[in-house]
Amino acid sequence: EIATSGKLVAGQTYYLFASEIELYPTDSEDKAWDGGDSGPDVYYNLYWQGNVVFESDTKNDSLIADWSGLGVELEWGDLLGKKISPDKTIKAARVRADVGESVIIDVVDVDVLDNDEVGRMEIPLDDLRIGKTKFAFKKSQGKAVKRIVMRALPKNSSVSDLINLMK
Repeated sequence: EIATSGKLVAGQTYYLFASEIELYPTDSEDKAWDGGDSGPDVYYNLYWQGNVVFESDTKNDSLIADWSGLGVELEWGDLLGKKISPDKTIKAARVRADVGESVIIDVVDVDVLDNDEVGRMEIPLDDLRIGKTKFAFKKSQGKAVKRIVMRALPKNSSVSDLINLMK
């Protein structure tokens, strides 16, 4: 039986991704993001056990960047009743939950000349819940991430459970 609510279960594998990352209106030094009036071009890397296990697409000119966790070519409804492997369509890291283990979200602003580090946030797996978990952060030196919404989906869930957990 796969748990579809509550805390992550040690030893289980989960799809894990940030469904939303909100940045402060200015960077960590209180300067405009891209030297003008356009917002940052945001992407993130997710690290587990010291390795990059997922890199998101870039969201242009966004203070609130969001990702669906699903390949562009499909809608959630398309998975119902079809023989499509969630493994091939879900855009997320695959992480095994262990007590005391954490992941790192490294948020980056893509710039023409040089990418800017927006913030490197540690997320303890013990703090995550199946489905959606929200984290808020204070602005500090080198960190301008306001909020991250993480999604954790049990890898062996049924397609209908995955769809429900994504809502």
